[in-house]
Amino acid sequence: MAIRSGRMERVLLWSGKFVVLAALVFLCACNVSYLEKFGEFDTAQGNYEEALKDYSKAIRYNPRNPEPRAARGYVYQKMGRHDEAIADYTKAIELDPTDDELYLIRGIAYSLKGNEDQAIVDYSKAIEIDSRNADAYFNRAQAYEAKGNAEQAVKDYQGAARLGSSRAQSVLTGRKIAW
Repeated sequence: MAIRSGRMERVLLWSGKFVVLAALVFLCACNVSYLEKFGEFDTAQGNYEEALKDYSKAIRYNPRNPEPRAARGYVYQKMGRHDEAIADYTKAIELDPTDDELYLIRGIAYSLKGNEDQAIVDYSKAIEIDSRNADAYFNRAQAYEAKGNAEQAVKDYQGAARLGSSRAQSVLTGRKIAW
């Protein structure tokens, strides 16, 4: 009897550990921050389809969090699926309209599509929210330049350079323009 009892205790202990482990795996799968980390890893590895799945699960578990939407938008953008990226960025902006970086990345997606007018609107909104966003000034300068508005482009390059953008400083130095 003692042997059987010992075996049974070991089986129950092992079963209990398995149940706890299974519960932890389930909780990790439902934990948005873990899913986002998995998505970041998959994105860095170039596993975009897996990253999309991770971010989509994170969105499903917490639809009011703008971060996985923005991250999924970035993956779509890396895949050249700019309309889907813009849709995710737009939803992220609806969830957090005070985040200047969301406007910046949506502006980049519009620029990649060749829609410089809408990109300028988004870069301008990013600057309105945070006037120290050097990347927004730099990207808006590039958009103005693409539209042939060299005067406004130089002003924005100068603004970005004054905020510390080495890229803007290089552009201006190369053109022998003071910043």
